Amino acid sequence: MSAASQRLAGIVKDHAVVVVCGTGGVGKTTVSASLALGAALQGRKVLVMTIDPAKRLADSLGIEGKLNEATPIDLATLGDVPEGAGSLHAMMLDAKGTWDETVRRFAKSPETRDRIFANTYYQRASESLSGSQEYMAMEKLLETHEVGGYDLIVLDTPPTRNALDFLEAPDRLMAVLEEGVLGWLIPRQRGRFSPVSAGLRLFGKGREAMFNVLERFMGGEVIRGIADFVGAFSELLDGFRSRAGDVMKLLRSEDTAFLMVASPNRIALSEALYFHDRLAEADIPFRGFVINRVRPSAAAANGGELAGLPEDATAVGFTKTGDPTRDAVVDAVWTNHRLRTRWALVDRHHMGALAAHCGDGVPYVEVPELEGEIHDLDALRLLLDYLR
Repeated sequence: MSAASQRLAGIVKDHAVVVVCGTGGVGKTTVSASLALGAALQGRKVLVMTIDPAKRLADSLGIEGKLNEATPIDLATLGDVPEGAGSLHAMMLDAKGTWDETVRRFAKSPETRDRIFANTYYQRASESLSGSQEYMAMEKLLETHEVGGYDLIVLDTPPTRNALDFLEAPDRLMAVLEEGVLGWLIPRQRGRFSPVSAGLRLFGKGREAMFNVLERFMGGEVIRGIADFVGAFSELLDGFRSRAGDVMKLLRSEDTAFLMVASPNRIALSEALYFHDRLAEADIPFRGFVINRVRPSAAAANGGELAGLPEDATAVGFTKTGDPTRDAVVDAVWTNHRLRTRWALVDRHHMGALAAHCGDGVPYVEVPELEGEIHDLDALRLLLDYLR
C-alpha cells in the first residue's frame, strides 16, 4: 500500500462528508460507491448519494426508481463481511423532487406554494435552469447532513463538462433567478403582473410599445404565465440565498473533504489541476486525486522509453516462420504492445506533472484500466484495493 493510498484512506475515515468531483465519464459514480462500501465495511453508517448511475450498478445497489429515498444495501451478499461492519445506504438524487421540497420550505404561504407548483414554467425551470441539478445536489447534501443519522455521506456530484460547475452552481442559479432573462418580468413593486411595468423595466420609459410587440409575438398567455412564475418565485429568493450560504459553509468546513476523479490524459489532468487551484483560492478543503483507468505497462512502470522498444518483434526473439497467419498475429500483438506502452508512458508523464504541481501534501492514487464493467458489490470491493 502506497503512502498516498494510506493518506487517502485516512482522509475518508476522518471526515463526515466526502464530495467526489470530476467531469462526466471518468468513473465518479463507481469511485464514490466503492469508497462508501469501504467505509461501511470498516464499521461506519454510510450514505452514498449518486446521480443516475449505470443501470447494472443501480440494480446491484438496489436504488433504481427510489430517487430521493435512502435505500439500505444488503452487505450480506458479499459473503465475507467483517465482524463489526456498519451499514450502507444509497440514494439516487432527484433534482425535481428536491426543487419541490425546497419550494415547500421557503414558500411564505400555501397559496404561493400552490401557485408555483401549478405553473407550467416551474415544471420546465426545475429541470433545465442553469446550475439547477448541481444546486439541488448541494441542497440535498446539506439537508441530509443537518438531519444526521450517518457517520459519512459520500456525494457523487452531477456529471458536468467542467468540474467547477458544481461549485459555481449556486451563484449561477441565483443569477438566473435574480438577474437573468426572466428577471425583467418581475415588477419593481410586488403585485400583479403589468405589461407596462415589465416593458418599462426591460426597455425604459417611452419604449413599452416594444414590449407590446413582444407580447403579441409570443402571446399574452405565454408572457403572463412566465411572469406569474417569476413573480411567485421571487418570494423564495431570500430563502435560496440564505441556503446557498449554508451550503458553502458546509463545503468549507473541516467535516468536508473534496476528492477529484480524473482520467490520465493531458486535458483531464489540466482541468484537475485548475480545479485544485480554484478550491485552494476559495478556501475549500481539497484532499486528493483519484486517477482512474491508468493504462499499465511494464516498460512504463520501470521508467522505460518507447525508443527502447524495437519496431520489429524479431528483435526481441520472435522469429518469422513463413506462415503468413502466424507472422501476422505476432506483428499485430507486438504493434499493440508498442501502442499500449506509448499510452502508458504518456499517462506516466502527465501524472508526474500532476504530482510535481501539487507536491507531497496532496495524495493521489491510481486505479488501473480494468476489464469489464464494475456493476456489483464484489467488484466494488475489489476496487478498494486501489483506493485504500
